[in-house]
Amino acid sequence: MPRENFSQEAHSDWKIVLYYSYINLSAGNKVDNQVEFHRETCTNKDLKGRIRISPEGINGVLSGRFDLLQEYEQMVMQVLEEISEQKVDLNIKYCSLREDLPLEPQLFDSLIVRKTSTVISLFGAEQVGEDRIHGKKLSKKAKAKRKQKKAQIEEALENEESTGGIQWDKAKIQQDMVRLQPSPHLTPDEWNSRLLRAEDNPDTSSALLLDVRNVYESRVGHFSAPNVPTLLTNTRKYSDLPELLANNPHIQEKQEIYMYCTGGVRCERVSVLVQSLYPDKRIYQLGGGIQTYLAAQVLHITDGGIVQPPRSTNLFMGKNFVFDPRRTDPLHGPKAVIGKCLVCSKLHDDYDNGHAPSELKEARCNTCRMLILVCNDCRPRYTCWGESSSSPQRPLLYCGLDQCVHEGAAPVPELVAPPTSLIK
Repeated sequence: MPRENFSQEAHSDWKIVLYYSYINLSAGNKVDNQVEFHRETCTNKDLKGRIRISPEGINGVLSGRFDLLQEYEQMVMQVLEEISEQKVDLNIKYCSLREDLPLEPQLFDSLIVRKTSTVISLFGAEQVGEDRIHGKKLSKKAKAKRKQKKAQIEEALENEESTGGIQWDKAKIQQDMVRLQPSPHLTPDEWNSRLLRAEDNPDTSSALLLDVRNVYESRVGHFSAPNVPTLLTNTRKYSDLPELLANNPHIQEKQEIYMYCTGGVRCERVSVLVQSLYPDKRIYQLGGGIQTYLAAQVLHITDGGIVQPPRSTNLFMGKNFVFDPRRTDPLHGPKAVIGKCLVCSKLHDDYDNGHAPSELKEARCNTCRMLILVCNDCRPRYTCWGESSSSPQRPLLYCGLDQCVHEGAAPVPELVAPPTSLIK
């Protein structure tokens, strides 16, 4: 179906959909068959986006007309249930477009269906991240640095001695990934109930909120619960997590770990990783991630599908960063801005400085190309990656202001002190 007359289309007629399913596709040609099926089905229904298909399952983000996405969902469910011969959980989330942006720029403009080794790359075998969302190509120098960094990570993971932490090795964790089950999923109501137990009980030293997303995601939004600290891992990429989690003292000293990510797919793997490292801890994950939580809390969608007035208890602060052309989801927590300008520390959470993400005018570090927050007043004074300037008055901007602090460096986690009461 050709995309025509967008001006006559309502935003509500189109959706972004996130989904994943960990299902065994290792036998025969199941992966290749699935690649062909999804490519053909999405093309016929004019669905665009990115889909990863591996022997351990499938993970996708697509945009398209709501009715066609629903048809696609039913077809995928039928095919996967035929393969597994049992009911399949597709963990699908339908997301609304932003009303403050035109319709068309928020939709993917191409379809990529990739055959991969894993649903999510936890050990750095592949580089799939936010900096490829718009298809920008890496320079030869950047590719060389990335290859060198990958070799360093692999070497570190092969070393069983974790300095300052517990002893662990990559092979054991990979075996546990097959042997262990993901930690229990909590619904938004269960998530709130468990975390809010601390509001009237200051002696909650056993609980920790764990954000397993990357630093550019958590900078614009994260969970905050009374008397429960939040650990922002501040990783640049997913494969930084194993070493960080094995050596973090805040995780080591807690007994209850409540982890979350955008849509749940990363927590499925990280929860097993933490179980492998810390078998005696009680570990929980937010089912469906931030996306499901905000839909339930902001829209208050009941089990029967009835939408009621918003709830007063929303523990997510700021905006939910997403890996599609919207950049952030329209649903957000009660405190709209938690991000800060890298230069002046003024509250700011717009990586694009008022431009739609598809315009490619975001602020990025000149070395590692990671997204950085620079307010509208400070942005004209610096030159970000991808910009050209002959003015000596506009120095290059980096993720550490005057230097890059993420390229080739280990992440520096940040423990965010909890509020003593709910933030309204």
